[in-house]
Amino acid sequence: MSTKSTLAIALTALAAGAALGILLAPASGKDTRKKLVRKGSDLRERLSDMLEEGGDLIEKLKGDASDLANKAKDSASTAKDRVKDAAHEASATARTTANGGYKS
Repeated sequence: MSTKSTLAIALTALAAGAALGILLAPASGKDTRKKLVRKGSDLRERLSDMLEEGGDLIEKLKGDASDLANKAKDSASTAKDRVKDAAHEASATARTTANGGYKS
């Protein structure tokens, strides 16, 4: 189950529980409506905060992924250069050996 659907289920359950608690509590209709509006407002604020935190986390993860990609690119470039240098050395050694030990 994805984090998105888990979050949606949790928020739905929380809202349903709050609504049932308010509706079943002994209070006048006016008081109950005020409580519902207040709870709805509280839930909206909490959801907004959660979405903001989620956005911040996504931005951080994007940065981390970019850093890892750059490190991988640098490592690959370094490895390529080492292989290239080793191939040139081996080629030079082979030429020297083929020429009877004389460098050309």
